[in-house]
Amino acid sequence: MEETYKNILVAVDGSEQSENAFQEAIKIAKRNGATLNILSVIEETGNYFGELTLSMGNLMEDIRTKEEAKMKIRESKALELGVSDVFTYVMYGYPKTLIAEFTESKEPIDLIVIGRTGLNGFERLMVGSTTSYVVNHTKANVLVVNITV
Repeated sequence: MEETYKNILVAVDGSEQSENAFQEAIKIAKRNGATLNILSVIEETGNYFGELTLSMGNLMEDIRTKEEAKMKIRESKALELGVSDVFTYVMYGYPKTLIAEFTESKEPIDLIVIGRTGLNGFERLMVGSTTSYVVNHTKANVLVVNITV
């Protein structure tokens, strides 16, 4: 029996693989008449360097403003391609846990679409990939999208 998804989450980070995941999520949402939730996580890091904290705050706000503009473009694209319900989220925190435990939508997520790898190659080397964490820690089904060659 074929699974029908009603509430899909796609995680994006600007990498080619996450953009491919976004394209795939649009197709799945359209085919299923599903809600598409698009999530971008701005990773927060602790900072205890006095005045540098203020400039980091301004930098983080600049990053958020730019990311929100990109999310509006993604939302418009999904709507243009036939997805009727699209919600975007830009959140601060740790991407692995925010994706795996996403609870911002009205209904529980039943499918997470994510790229095999993202922008942070060093993290993959040192502590394992965000994708691997999500696959092993979420209750939703996960579709891992590879770059198409």
